Amino acid sequence: MTEQPMPSLTGTGQDRLTFEDIDQQYRLKIRSFIRLSMSSVFGALEKEVDMGRMRALGVIPVMFFLQFRAEPPPLALLSRVETRFEVFLRRAPPPGAAGEGDAGPGRLLLDMRVDILGQAGSGDPAALGGGKRSREMVKAGWMRGVHVITRPLAPPGERFPPDTPEPLRGLAVAPLEEPYPTVEGLDVPPGGFQRAHPGQWREQRSVWGMQNTDVNQHVNVQEYLQGLEDHFTRLVFGAGRSVGDHRIVRTDILFRKPFFRGQPLCLRGDLYLDGDRSVMLGGIHPVDPEGGIVERPSVFTRMEGEFSTVP
Repeated sequence: MTEQPMPSLTGTGQDRLTFEDIDQQYRLKIRSFIRLSMSSVFGALEKEVDMGRMRALGVIPVMFFLQFRAEPPPLALLSRVETRFEVFLRRAPPPGAAGEGDAGPGRLLLDMRVDILGQAGSGDPAALGGGKRSREMVKAGWMRGVHVITRPLAPPGERFPPDTPEPLRGLAVAPLEEPYPTVEGLDVPPGGFQRAHPGQWREQRSVWGMQNTDVNQHVNVQEYLQGLEDHFTRLVFGAGRSVGDHRIVRTDILFRKPFFRGQPLCLRGDLYLDGDRSVMLGGIHPVDPEGGIVERPSVFTRMEGEFSTVP
């Protein structure tokens, strides 16, 4: 990096859509955003910031808050994807009474913003992914990934670095100008919506296995995202609405505490409906040794969906 800290790190990336990235209506799945976006971002960080050296110092970025916005245009199977990103280094003040406790000097955050563009497709279900394709690139989605810089193996009171780690000093530090994300900030019933009643589908218990983990020694972020998306679908089904016409279009998801292999969990959610719009407020809760559900979720989300009769 240059001697003068940069206000942000910008760049672009390219990839290709796989069979798993788009749904049967040829629209990009939210669960594919991380794969398509983060490789180019972390590639740029590896080049401009010595992330390997930072890890060797015991300091890592851990995903803390994610936002996704899906767009409606259909895409072409196995076509080109472009990402355009900007990464900021921010310092957030210690969370207040509604947050997670006293964080001392506050928290250092890598704030990543990514536009995802894809090659336009016809959206014809009869084509089964074939047929003519356009050269036009259309906006397929947007995501934001906020990582907290932490020393996970340090004692609890020393996990958040009071100073900027040396490998990150090529990025200027700016204050976080918005409220610090909290469960309380997300868990707000939407105005004008009616609460639906999914019956027995409101909760589902499970347990994390080795296949859910990654090298950070805990459950991978994608497992939380996919689990909560699937739970949204269960709630829609339990409320008697058409799952086949429902699509998730917006997601805000907050990670408070990690889960580990062998740990039991409970997915719990509340569903709100307003015509062809839906909202789920839901979380993933630990289950204690006696089988009770811990009231405060370790992962929490606000997801928005819409019903459509498009084939």
